[in-house]
Amino acid sequence: MADRPEGGSAETRNQDTRRRHCNDQGEGETVEETIAEFHTLLEEHEQEVSGQLRDAQPKQDG
Repeated sequence: MADRPEGGSAETRNQDTRRRHCNDQGEGETVEETIAEFHTLLEEHEQEVSGQLRDAQPKQDG
C-alpha cells in the first residue's frame, strides 16, 4: 500500500476539520470562509487520490 502523506489520511483531516468547524460555528465563521476551506480540502483530496492512482498504475517497460 502506498505511503500516506505526512499529516495523516484525508479521512483524518476531514474529521479534524469537521470538529474545528463545529467548535468555531459560534465564533462567527462566515459562509465564504467555509466554502474556501471546502475548496482547499477538496484540492488536497484530489491531489492525494491522484497520487494514489498514479502509484497503483502498472509500470511500463521503457
